[in-house]
Amino acid sequence: MTDAHDADVIVIGSGFGGSIAANRLALAGHKVLVLERGPWRDSLPVRSMGIARRAPFPYGWTALTHLLRTLHLGRLRLTLNKSGMFELFSFPGLRALATSAVGGGSTAWGGLLERPRNPGYWSGHHPDLDPAQVERYYDKVLADMGATPLAPQRWLPNSVWKHLPFSPEGRCRPAPSQPHVAVNLPRSQREAGQMSVDEAGVQRQTCAFDGDSFLGSRGGAKASVDFVYLAPVLGRGATVREMCEVTTIARDPGAAGGGYAVHFTDLRTSEKHVVRAQRIVLAAGTMNTLRVLFASRAGPQGLAPMPSLGRTFGANGDLFGVWFKDAEAISSFNSPPALGAFTVTGYAAPSFGMGGFPGFDTLPLPRALKRKLARTVLIFGMGVDSGRASATFEKGRLRVDYDSRQEPIFEDIRGAFGMLEAESGCRTWAVRTPLVPHQWGGACVGASDRHGVVDHNGEVYGNPGLFVADSSALPAAAGGPPSLAVAAWAHHVADRMSQTAGR
Repeated sequence: MTDAHDADVIVIGSGFGGSIAANRLALAGHKVLVLERGPWRDSLPVRSMGIARRAPFPYGWTALTHLLRTLHLGRLRLTLNKSGMFELFSFPGLRALATSAVGGGSTAWGGLLERPRNPGYWSGHHPDLDPAQVERYYDKVLADMGATPLAPQRWLPNSVWKHLPFSPEGRCRPAPSQPHVAVNLPRSQREAGQMSVDEAGVQRQTCAFDGDSFLGSRGGAKASVDFVYLAPVLGRGATVREMCEVTTIARDPGAAGGGYAVHFTDLRTSEKHVVRAQRIVLAAGTMNTLRVLFASRAGPQGLAPMPSLGRTFGANGDLFGVWFKDAEAISSFNSPPALGAFTVTGYAAPSFGMGGFPGFDTLPLPRALKRKLARTVLIFGMGVDSGRASATFEKGRLRVDYDSRQEPIFEDIRGAFGMLEAESGCRTWAVRTPLVPHQWGGACVGASDRHGVVDHNGEVYGNPGLFVADSSALPAAAGGPPSLAVAAWAHHVADRMSQTAGR
């Protein structure tokens, strides 16, 4: 079936890259169609936007049906629920996690926004890419998301300052410089859970410390791009079609001035559709952006060759663990999603943080396990990995050759966790095979098609009018939470598209 759709730009995906690109392009006067394979999630902000069809977050018994969407286990691809929230890719040396929802990963993130740890992050990748062109958006994103630095507020029920009351000479201490958090924290205990309404009529609550984890933010205390960036342009230049999974992008030589045909499946009806536009923004998240690009190379109307596709792939040094606080009176269920950053003397390269498990007490778990989990703190490290890995595409499946044993950052993080255990007297544990939500690269910005897939504007070499605006285009690991880098890149790509339109 073929749809005629009057769109100037088709945006594929609606996470940080897709929603921001759609917002900027719609505000610049372009007609934008957003295709998202996941559903709108049932949050207070989304309900207040008048969205009728919504899928629940995986809290309570709903976790049994909506926690997992798809499992990729070797050659096996098993879709459990097309409205499920998480997609898990399992490779020999890596587990990769992706989120499926309007709003993408921002519906399940920890709310952390930090600049890349390397001040020269955007330098040297393309002669025409001025780092200031991207970095100028950092402050705008922080303001848009309502992000403020974490501070040692005594009334917070749970924080890094309460978990690390060690002596000033201790090796594990709260970090002197804390990340910005895009969480609507109340100013006092009395304001927890209070509702507010913004200029667009979007409602949200302040954090009530009972369910703003990576399972989602039902009251909207944790900012997500579905209501921050899509709500202001929905019906005002931007249209969102959810539960629509893009399979391939083909060149459309029959269109005046060229263009592309985007093939997708409506997951509710299983019908096949095609929409066309002269310009496409691909922002489906690293794993799915790479899948679409690889799958779109075949056939007479396939995309022009991309010799660097799949190269320079990384995992941001993500490593998760837990800290068992058996004698701890503070409950991890009564918590904001992020508790703050900490430092470990002798381990300066990684970025370390703590988190809670708000809302996990609603899950259908044994009581003994819940009691244990209430006294457990999530700990995590991130850092710069090499980008030496690559992704390939065989028989319709992505394959990644990542070997965490060749990445020293993981041993550094494990060593720091061991130091936390030795100093606190409470046991720590870390996953053996890294489970990473922050994959990057594979369609990197580079000085030519031999060094990358996209140029300084985010346009794919050899495929004019096709742009990449998500983490697959990042030139290196951010070394900390990469959301701010992705958001700034998406702003840059969309604004450059508007500035060069019609040239």
